[in-house]
Amino acid sequence: MDESKICFVVLFGKHELNKNIPILKIYCMKQAIKKDRPANHISRSFLLLLTCTTLCVSAQEKKLTYSIKRNGDIAGNIRFVQRISGSRTVLTMESEVNTRFIFTFKANAKEEAIYDNGIMTWSSIFRKLNGNVKVDKKTKANGNAYTVYKGSKTETLNNYPVRYNMLSVYLTEPVNITKVYSDNFQQQIDIQKIADHHYKIKFPDGNYNEYFYTNGVCSKIDIHHSLYSATIELTS
Repeated sequence: MDESKICFVVLFGKHELNKNIPILKIYCMKQAIKKDRPANHISRSFLLLLTCTTLCVSAQEKKLTYSIKRNGDIAGNIRFVQRISGSRTVLTMESEVNTRFIFTFKANAKEEAIYDNGIMTWSSIFRKLNGNVKVDKKTKANGNAYTVYKGSKTETLNNYPVRYNMLSVYLTEPVNITKVYSDNFQQQIDIQKIADHHYKIKFPDGNYNEYFYTNGVCSKIDIHHSLYSATIELTS
């Protein structure tokens, strides 16, 4: 395998790169220590090794940032991260809201979902309002079922396997997907397609959100709550 072939893999085959990065590292190291190699070739080999490693790491993480707006003003932000390691994908989202609605309130939330081989094996949602815990729920795969935790109470859900939950909504447009698992309500919820790249999810409490997608990624969310409305917009 010459350097041109390795560069082709690096530039055009991320998936192949991820699978073969150990082989590429060994190859570059062997090329670098060959006695008959000139100094400039050694430098190129190490540079290629560094490039391969850097690209592999960056290909495993994706970040999205959103602003939360109410009445046209920014009221908070959302930070979303997807990390992939082998067959495991971890999705995390943290949000902060500081605004005034009748009274000033500050809300913080953190959500996480773990997928192994495309199946959700763990999820959690934690929310605080003005320093008080309002939501603390977890879902864990247990054989061919899920155990849900609501404080000190546990229940069993027979909706295994879950392949798409509320965090997946941010990263993947629900093309041909009709159900989403709500970590807050701990149940499957219908997804209604309104138009191309436009979907609606109505929650059990009567509130609903509308989701808009650009290039497969959620770019805007219109929140319709009985007490307020807000918009979430992708910024980076």
